[in-house]
Amino acid sequence: MRVIDSKDLTALSAEAAGRPRRRLNINLHGEPVDSVQRMVIAFEPETYVRTHRHPVQFETFVLLCGRASLLSFADDGTVERRIELAGDGARLVEIPAGTWHSLVSQASGTLVVEVKPGPYQPTGEVDFAAWAPPEDHAHAGSCRDWMRACAVGERFNSQK
Repeated sequence: MRVIDSKDLTALSAEAAGRPRRRLNINLHGEPVDSVQRMVIAFEPETYVRTHRHPVQFETFVLLCGRASLLSFADDGTVERRIELAGDGARLVEIPAGTWHSLVSQASGTLVVEVKPGPYQPTGEVDFAAWAPPEDHAHAGSCRDWMRACAVGERFNSQK
């Protein structure tokens, strides 16, 4: 039996805040080959999750605390949908396979549970959006900041 209590979640958030990527997870599944991948993810507003897709897997996020925005995109990078995950808003969202998406933390101490079919498959370069800069790129921070406030119908412009 696996139990994660409020102390564990507080410690996870604190550790994530001190990491360079500003996020950290606790795996609930035992091995990468498990048929269901489950984890608790702490992610701070300064983290950047590059827009990506999972070609054959759905992905589910459940908000435990904090605030986050789930964005889905058209192939050309146009925002198709923006879902606010918050205590008084949506608490769970399931993303269909093949959907371009990103998750943006809107508050310190944000925690989500992620569930998707296994086994674990690293995201290949073809499944990262070409218009979204890699994590270590000079425009990654500006893309993250844009995603925090963008609206449906907008597209990221790295030239701004």
